[in-house]
Amino acid sequence: MAREQALLSTEIVNRGVEPSGPDAGSPTFSVRVRRRLPDFLQSVNLKYVRLGYHYLISHGVYLATIPVIVLVCGAEVGSLSRDELWRKVWGEATYDLATVLAFLAVLAFTISVYIMSRPRPVYLIDFACYKPADELKLATALSPNGLAPKKSPEMIVEELN
Repeated sequence: MAREQALLSTEIVNRGVEPSGPDAGSPTFSVRVRRRLPDFLQSVNLKYVRLGYHYLISHGVYLATIPVIVLVCGAEVGSLSRDELWRKVWGEATYDLATVLAFLAVLAFTISVYIMSRPRPVYLIDFACYKPADELKLATALSPNGLAPKKSPEMIVEELN
């Protein structure tokens, strides 16, 4: 009941002054009750509609071309026997250098576009994990110009002992 009441909206409308009848000269009002549409922006289902629409738009080329290619190739391969198909692919086919190079160029371009369009991994590192324990820290004295002096390996070994 409360859910249904949330979808109703009320509006008080001033209809003016009654011109005739028993209530002549008195102002009249009417109350309109209307059904409101649900708030689609707050709906959880709208989130899934957005995700589906985004998936459809971003993968539309694949969703449109792959079924056509499968249908055409399936019809062609389905009409041939196994021996005819083998002879057509390997026996009768003549591949010249330009066809092979064009195929390899398209293949390399497709693979490079795929690799470059993948999202880069993001690694979150907590640098506090890499702080050494107090007994492993080296004492460094700053020089007057603000830079740490260069230390030889012998000096470091002496500080550790």
